[in-house]
Amino acid sequence: MSQQVEIEFKNSLTKNEFTQLISSLNLTEKDSYNQKNYYYDTKDWKLKNSHSALRIRLFSDSAEQTLKTPFEQNLLETTDALSLKQAKLLLNTHTIASKGHVAKQLSVLQIDLNELVLFGSLTTKRYEKKIDQGLIVLDESSYGTKVDYELEFETSSREVGEVYFDRFLKHHSIEKRPTKNKIVRMMESK
Repeated sequence: MSQQVEIEFKNSLTKNEFTQLISSLNLTEKDSYNQKNYYYDTKDWKLKNSHSALRIRLFSDSAEQTLKTPFEQNLLETTDALSLKQAKLLLNTHTIASKGHVAKQLSVLQIDLNELVLFGSLTTKRYEKKIDQGLIVLDESSYGTKVDYELEFETSSREVGEVYFDRFLKHHSIEKRPTKNKIVRMMESK
């Protein structure tokens, strides 16, 4: 289990901006990986209404289940590692692991695991570049027939991160755009 505060800044990108950033940051295929995200909530959207999100994420050789909940100005991520076999069984049965830290956090939120339903998924090709100030992430996400592009910047300091992110956008002549979370974009596309 891991639990960490997620401090990140986001900006939607055009396909051209996305391609230009890959080039200017000298990113290649070896800097990328694919992930498939499956999202859960109750039929009456208890997680969404509490500004929380629950997902199972598959990588090429591992998986995890993560609950994101509000924490001050940020999000608290609670994650349990899963094997691919475990994750695929959970996805096939439309359930989540009933033991672990995610299940405990859901209990604190008074979410009954039996009420959870799998309601959507999206696939992301992710490029990452570590720098002194944090982690630059470029995502190409597809859900249904829609594809979108996004820049994320993860950091350990909101103040330092905000200054760096604003400078980064200006340096690359990218307009600052309010950006919804992937789960919201995927839900709105349905």
